[in-house]
Amino acid sequence: MTNLKEVISKIYSPLILLTIFFLFFMQLISVFVESIYALCLLTLSLNENVMAVLFLFSPLVLLFFKRKIPSKMLVILGETMIVCRIVEPFMGTQLKMIFSGLGVACFLILLPALIRNSDIEKQQQDSLVIGVSFALGTAASILFRTLGSSVDISMYGLFQWIGWFLAGIAAIMVLNYLNSSDNGSNSSPNSTNKDGNPVNTWKIIGISLGIVGILILVYFAFSSPTVISRWTEGNYVLILSVIATMIALFGIIAIFKPNLITRLKQWMVILWNGLFVLMLVLTISFHQVTFPSEAGAYPIVAPTTTFLQQIPLILMLILSPIVFVDFTLLIRELINRAPTLRTIGGGFSVASIFFLLMIFANIFTTTYDYIPEVGPFFRNMFWFVFLLVGLAVALPILFVKRGTLIFKEPFNGLKMRGAIGAIICILLGGTILGGILTSPRPTSPAGVSSVKVLTYNVQQGYNEFGTWNFDGQLEVIKAANPDIIGLQETDIARISGGNADIIRYIANKLNLYSYYGPKTVVGTFGIALLSKYPIQNAVTFYIYSPGEQIACIQAEIVIGTTTFNVFVAHPAGPNRTLQQQQMLSRISGKNNVIFMGDFNFEPNTEPYNLTIASLSDCWLNASSSIQGQLPISWGSRFPDQRIDHIFVTPGMNITSCSYFGGSNSDHPAAMVEIQL
Repeated sequence: MTNLKEVISKIYSPLILLTIFFLFFMQLISVFVESIYALCLLTLSLNENVMAVLFLFSPLVLLFFKRKIPSKMLVILGETMIVCRIVEPFMGTQLKMIFSGLGVACFLILLPALIRNSDIEKQQQDSLVIGVSFALGTAASILFRTLGSSVDISMYGLFQWIGWFLAGIAAIMVLNYLNSSDNGSNSSPNSTNKDGNPVNTWKIIGISLGIVGILILVYFAFSSPTVISRWTEGNYVLILSVIATMIALFGIIAIFKPNLITRLKQWMVILWNGLFVLMLVLTISFHQVTFPSEAGAYPIVAPTTTFLQQIPLILMLILSPIVFVDFTLLIRELINRAPTLRTIGGGFSVASIFFLLMIFANIFTTTYDYIPEVGPFFRNMFWFVFLLVGLAVALPILFVKRGTLIFKEPFNGLKMRGAIGAIICILLGGTILGGILTSPRPTSPAGVSSVKVLTYNVQQGYNEFGTWNFDGQLEVIKAANPDIIGLQETDIARISGGNADIIRYIANKLNLYSYYGPKTVVGTFGIALLSKYPIQNAVTFYIYSPGEQIACIQAEIVIGTTTFNVFVAHPAGPNRTLQQQQMLSRISGKNNVIFMGDFNFEPNTEPYNLTIASLSDCWLNASSSIQGQLPISWGSRFPDQRIDHIFVTPGMNITSCSYFGGSNSDHPAAMVEIQL
């Protein structure tokens, strides 16, 4: 019994605890960046809330310790991170930012401190435990997001008890594991590693950069597969299943056959990395659109996705286990080199600067027009951000020595390996099954005599006050029960929105067909079309803008015997009349047109008058026009300063038009009912 307790404390506790820590880190960093962005979104500019990014520089704390961080301090850091994860969901946006940032800061101190405290003599065991924990934490993030239709169910709603349960386990384990870790390192705290060679500071920085680069890559994309799906508009369930399977494959090999890693030659690992980075960049660049600078070249229709474009995606997903192999190898190499705490603190501090730069670079690929000093460089450069991250992951492998690839089985005992294998299978099976079960299966109504059409600017899922509000906006739509929905500012599956996908969320919850217009790699603000009826011949086309790129949706929806030509738009910036002319050129000659969106122009303006020359404003032509509850800032804008409109072909029988929704977004929802 005593031996069993010792085994559990050495293997199970670190594995489970680190899995929870990696999961909590991915959750906290997602909320942290999302909260900063939301607070800046309200002012459409960088403001004082950006200073919260200083939390990312927490590894600098390690520079103040000569040898080790005392075990009591490690316990405090661990418990603080756990507390931050638990209280964060109950806070307003600004407090979310503070608590999630503090939790991230604790993790960025804990990880290098624990690596430094690892025993050189147990480097094979420790590095594999950390590598498998990272894979399991990623798999858990994917599972929770899959079950919540891209929103982590352990952080919101009824299933928050999952997060509390995991936090309780971690809080108990942290006392034992982090205390014992203080006695784990037998390496010299000075200037030589296991081989007696001087510690090379630059190589420590490079290895640290590789470790953090992997954390960035997983946070940016792999912990939420809807991100990759929206890059390419590939099959979500298939992408989800392949990623989950590849993670499970790595975990099974690391547990049952770690000697397979030993069979890898260094050149094989380097080649594997090179191919993965190449496929990653090609996956993105193949789906970007080249935008001409001449206004006369617009509108341009996004090219249809071909199978050839999807080949890099398929190969990238198959090659993705290299991310976890790299993480394990770099962790082991760092343990083996036995850097001083100050050296590893310096390495992670430099890596944290890179982390911050990549976060800004990622966001700038969409918000370039609002950051005139540096933003324009990032226009249509989404691929470049991932190239930099990919190089940060791949190049440090050159520092890995041949001996680092030699592994033995660290998980002794058939029962122990079987238990971990069972956990992996549960995560894999739950993810694939969850992806299938949560996907919508629409059933179109039959025998209807009218159709309800709704347009809604959802402000990227936030309410009027900058608070995350998927459920509030869902309820607005659900209560209205529209047949066709056009949504604007649906910037999905980006780190600025916590990698959540409001279109998948609404479509899954309301069992709707959906079409998301621009692929997210293009860097435009999102628009989407949802419907109770099949969406046919859908295309995305782009209109001219010297600032942020403007996308529009064109599709056909058949209801009864009527084919509606539906357009969803969100023009912005200068040249509004030219933009309207280009959109109307796509509409010209079509019947049963529904043209809706946040047009950013008021009645009796030039682009408005241009539109009503051929289409009817439903507010003016409906049999009944109702102004319901509006956002606080919109009360004075009705009816003469409306900018959210629904235009239709003249002669269509509009029985009602209403504006409502309250403060669930910073715009009202507008809905019309059309008699068939």
